[in-house]
Amino acid sequence: MTAYVRNGKMRPVQILFEETLGLERINEPVTIGVPFPRGVLFRETALVLQDSHSECLPLQAEVTDRWSDDSCRWVLLDFQACVAANGTTRYTLASRDSGTPITLPESVGVVIDEVEDAVCVNTGTTTFWLNRIKFQPFMGACVNGNEILDAALSRTFLTDPNGRLWIPKIRSLRRETSGPLRTTLRFEGAFLDDKNTQTLAEFSSRLHFFAGHSVVKMEFTLRNPRAAKHLRGLWDLGDPGSIYFKDLSLHLKLAGRDSVTIKWSEDPKAPLKETRGSVLEIYQASSGGQNWRSRNHLDRFGNVPLSFRGYKVNSEDVFLQGDRAQPTVIVSGENASFAVALDSFWQNFPKAVQVNDGLLAVKLFPAQYANLFELQGGEQKTHTVYFSFAASADNLNTLACAHEGLIPSVDPESYAESGVFPYMVCEARDPNGDYVELIQHAIAGKNNLFERREIIDEYGWRNFGELYADHEAAFYEGPVPLISHYNNQYDAIFGFAQHYARAGDTRWFRLMRDLARHVVDIDIYHTHMDKSAYSGGLFWHTAHYTDAATCTHRTYSKKTMEDKALTYYGGGPSNEHLYTTGLMTFYFLTGDIQAKEAVVGLADWVIRMDDGALTPLRLISRAATGLASQTASSNYHGPGRGAANCINALLDAFVLTRNPVYLDKAEVLIRRCIHPMDDIEALNLRDIERRWSYLVFLQALGKYLDFKTERFGPDDDMVAYAKASLLHYARWIMTCEVPYSKVMDQLEYPTETWIAQDLRKSNVLEWAGKYSLPDEREKFFEQAVFFYQNCLTELNHYDTKTYTRPLVLLLHYGCMHSYFQLHQEIDFFEWRDTTSTFGFPQRFKPQRAIVEARLKILLAVGVLCVLGLIGILLLL
Repeated sequence: MTAYVRNGKMRPVQILFEETLGLERINEPVTIGVPFPRGVLFRETALVLQDSHSECLPLQAEVTDRWSDDSCRWVLLDFQACVAANGTTRYTLASRDSGTPITLPESVGVVIDEVEDAVCVNTGTTTFWLNRIKFQPFMGACVNGNEILDAALSRTFLTDPNGRLWIPKIRSLRRETSGPLRTTLRFEGAFLDDKNTQTLAEFSSRLHFFAGHSVVKMEFTLRNPRAAKHLRGLWDLGDPGSIYFKDLSLHLKLAGRDSVTIKWSEDPKAPLKETRGSVLEIYQASSGGQNWRSRNHLDRFGNVPLSFRGYKVNSEDVFLQGDRAQPTVIVSGENASFAVALDSFWQNFPKAVQVNDGLLAVKLFPAQYANLFELQGGEQKTHTVYFSFAASADNLNTLACAHEGLIPSVDPESYAESGVFPYMVCEARDPNGDYVELIQHAIAGKNNLFERREIIDEYGWRNFGELYADHEAAFYEGPVPLISHYNNQYDAIFGFAQHYARAGDTRWFRLMRDLARHVVDIDIYHTHMDKSAYSGGLFWHTAHYTDAATCTHRTYSKKTMEDKALTYYGGGPSNEHLYTTGLMTFYFLTGDIQAKEAVVGLADWVIRMDDGALTPLRLISRAATGLASQTASSNYHGPGRGAANCINALLDAFVLTRNPVYLDKAEVLIRRCIHPMDDIEALNLRDIERRWSYLVFLQALGKYLDFKTERFGPDDDMVAYAKASLLHYARWIMTCEVPYSKVMDQLEYPTETWIAQDLRKSNVLEWAGKYSLPDEREKFFEQAVFFYQNCLTELNHYDTKTYTRPLVLLLHYGCMHSYFQLHQEIDFFEWRDTTSTFGFPQRFKPQRAIVEARLKILLAVGVLCVLGLIGILLLL
């Protein structure tokens, strides 16, 4: 922390932008989260942003998290950056001596006026009118006194398989972010029939307006709120809970009857072309990659309904075909002009943009697709569209942010010194070169994680952002390549975020961003209509060593059941696959509200799944179900990854909301699953296949100790309880655990992943060293070094060491050891041994066990009553 302060002032933070598209960026809106060490910054208004000429720039700042002393932990910044084409620009964030805010120019600001049926938004250059009843998205746009849009023809449509149009009716509209540089309006609603009696789907949308800009960023989410039926625990396409539709389009009509000019580019690096007529269509039918017809794109009938490779451009005088389009389309009249571009156009295929006589149709789900679209029960998809209403007919720069927005790189030392990434070491200072070399395979060299997308064509609106689970091919027998999805196992999102921070390399940011967006939309079960054990949960990755077939990203497919002649196969979301810290970090880094809501929603799911009052058994007992604490089987509630993941999610939700309900529940689960006087041998932790994940629980316990001591201090009963429990198990590890490489013969599937899991042992022992008494500390650290070094040495013997799963384990858990190597001077906690005050372990009884016991008693009483009655009758 001290390195962050110089002469009593905050050390300036350097923020670097690099332009890669070859387009000049002029006042491009940027949103970035910046962390600060404890006790350094108390008022976000004290921050100033300076350009390379030391000129202060307008800055919008919002505190998104605080330390326990109420100092700022994360601050979300909005400003506007200028970067030359293919150039770099550096900004400096500092604090001033006075708390007097910088006076913004009169031209800066977003003004909102609300009337009965409309909202008026004035950015200083453009005035927008928004309908409060129907989502259009724009009822009007006015630039320099000129009305750009024809309100009557600017609409949003969802078309069902019968050609019926469903209208987006708004249920709520609120200001989500309000500031001098960016204001965000959030719409919630549903697509209703013309009689307002039936609902086909729900929607939400965020419109971001920027001071001094005519560019609007729109995020539009289509959601199926129904539950899947998932008969026999199978989750294939074609489920009765799915909805089907033919087209989802946004229509904008140029005002007036003037002749229309259409200019377009299929790529931001390509020059603008002009279409002579009044018609243009750009349609991306598939990814355009070599494996564009991959089985990854199966529909519910098991077919791949993709009509051709790549994209086509059609107009009255142009026909063009290519692989991957990222188009910009500009429609101009005599006194009016607007432009549109979509984020990740080809990656989220199918997509289309059409113009017909001044009417622009942005087709998020285009009717050109050779099939119906299916949105599974509880599934949603978010698309991001950028509109510009003052675009010059000869300039693509205004929408460069749609194709690749500026990605900031904060100097890694600022991240390291802030302490928001626990135990992080800047990559440049990492003493373990073999570790750094290993993790580079994720972003550089042959078969990096970007290139792995091409193997199964991990593209399309449902797939983009997902990681290919190449490690699952090891024991797979079937058509190649295996279609298998990783689905954030071991929190890959956090691993990417951590290495983006410690290296400043924006490739890590791209992996983080793409996966986070995918997880939020596709991997979370967005419904409250299923049972509490499933509703709102996170789906597993594709089942081990099997093909996804038609279950997409939902684990269990009927094809697997049939191929393997299984009598029991299936399930749904469960506590053992729940990862939230990466999503929380993504929110802090970007301000993405959907990620924050996802974390809180998953924590709510934990509480619901464990609530016995929500199950049919509540008539007999309302005890906790144990679904939040079980691991591997319903009768094991000791330390395991199921409870660990739930505790972690609850802690993250507490950080985001400060709602004590989450912290209280986390501590209930800790007391339920572990005790300082546990009989460890009785837990059979040597059964590697079933009990290996006790290490995950001990890692969650270490996180809890760090969290609780920072916010509530070391003099806390639960802190003492958790410390004693951690050390009790760490001592057992010291005497009983060996590297997994020594016991591979005991494993059903001996893979490189087991070797990488040894990092967990190293982490747990380092936490134990941090919280131990001085006479044990050195022993814990010495053994931690052994497991770390042995892990990297053994892993290098495997040709498969850079498969996705071992890489993610390295990314997430490999940094902690380097930190302790470089921070021998750390202030360790001193504490009293108070084990005797904790009582004795009490075995937890879940609701079902209690119900079964009570039913047995009732049955026995009933039998006795019947026998007694029979005896009485015999006597008579």
